Parts: sequence; structure tokens; C-alpha cells
Amino acid sequence: MNTTWQPYDWESKQEVSRLLERERVLNQALQGPLPPGLDLPAEAQVLHIACGPGTWLYLLSLSYPSLRMTGIDKSGYYLQCARYYLPSVDTVTLQLNNIAEEREFLPTGKFDLVYLRFLTAELTLDVLPETVVELVRSCKHGAHLYWIEGEFPLTNSGACQQLVSYLQQGLHRHRGGYVLGSTTPGIRAYMAQLLKRAGCSVVQDQQHVLDISTGKPAHHAFVQQARVLTQQLRPLTIQVGVVSCEAYDALAVQALEQMRTGQFCGVLFLHSMLAVAP
Repeated sequence: MNTTWQPYDWESKQEVSRLLERERVLNQALQGPLPPGLDLPAEAQVLHIACGPGTWLYLLSLSYPSLRMTGIDKSGYYLQCARYYLPSVDTVTLQLNNIAEEREFLPTGKFDLVYLRFLTAELTLDVLPETVVELVRSCKHGAHLYWIEGEFPLTNSGACQQLVSYLQQGLHRHRGGYVLGSTTPGIRAYMAQLLKRAGCSVVQDQQHVLDISTGKPAHHAFVQQARVLTQQLRPLTIQVGVVSCEAYDALAVQALEQMRTGQFCGVLFLHSMLAVAP
């Protein structure tokens, strides 16, 4: 069995295909690109942070072709892909910015909707609160922020759950306090806390359960996401001394093999919040 870790190419056709599949699964689970009951004005200004190849912007444009949309990402490669997928460059502005390192580029009081997704995977605790405040500043009075985060899965795979434990320990030692995917205090409470500190009122708070078991529509996308996440968090987990390289790699291979068996069962929890800016 080959347990050698191979660096993942984040800017590749393979990764873009994976993100497209993930978007399809999320769109189905969340019943569309916008939360229930939210209807935007015809020419509303929309900001998508870390837009990647523009898949969410594309889905939104199908229902709202006249929206003025801005997508921001740190990858020039993904922005090139976004220009390919988005139907009209006249209504879309794409910017190369890294929200983790700079926020001065954000305008004040411009946007009717700011869309955030899986932000806790990109930002550390010392950056995330300030980032939320700056994104709220970029909103018009009474504008909406739509924020989605996920937790680690619950599965019947012993290797998968052990790997999750290692990842949680690594994140805890590296970041301190809040742990991505933990239920204590939990991503849901953390999101609400940050939004309220920024002056927002949470008007929708929903939990979505994805069945990631073998044979279910979300299974393949989950396995691919798990493969990427184990590679993404590997250096962090090993650097802080949670586990050795050899043990981590062997466990990651075993977990992925168990996820692909016909007996694999699991659920994944997503949390979405819709908040109103002051």
C-alpha cells in the first residue's frame, strides 16, 4: 500500500471539476444559491468572498441575470476559470485579493448581499473577527450577509473518526480555543457570536444534514472533499506534534479506502445563517 503523501495541485482542472461537483451538491442541499424567502432587487450589488471558479455566481446569475456581482479570490487561476463560466462580464467584476491578508480594498456601504462560505477553513482566529467586521462595513444599511460553514462528519469508519480527532487536535493546538468542526462551542454559536459583535441581527439560522453514505448523491463529492482536506491540514497537524508523518499518511489512506466501501455510512452537518447589517 502506498502511504506516501503527495502535494495536491490546488490550481488544476481536477480541482475545478471537484469544486463544480461540490457546488452541485450544496445547491441541492441548500435548495438554491439563496436562502428561502430572500429576494434581491433586480440590480442589487452582490459580493462573494473566495469565489473560486465562480460556480455560485454562475448559479445566481441564472435566476438574477441583472445583478451586479463582484467575486474576490486569491487565485488568479480560479478567476480565469470564473471568466469562462460566467455568462456576462458586463455584470461581473472579478478581483484578485487575499481576504486573509488585506481588507482595505473593500468599499464602504456598497453591497446588498455578501456571501461567505467555509471562511473558517481559510482564516485564523485573529483574522476572522476583523474580517467579518470589515465585510459588514462594506454592506448598505439593512443589507444581508449569507454565511455557510460545515462541521467534521460523523461516520461508521473508525479510521475516518480517528483522522477527524487528529485534525481537531491539530487545529486546536495551532489556533487555540475554537476548533473547526467541533461541537464545543460549535461553529453555529461561533458564527452567531461574530455576526452579533459586528452589529448584525441574525434572521435565519438553519442546520442542513447531508447523507454522505455510499450510494447517496453527496457521497462522491464528500470523499473528494475529504481527500483534499486531509492533504490541506496535514502539515498543520504534523507540525504541532499530534501525530507522525508515517502514522498520519497510513491513517489517511485507510480512511479513504473505508469511505469507498459499500458499508460506509455517515452524515455531515452544514450551518447557514442569514443576517441583516446595521
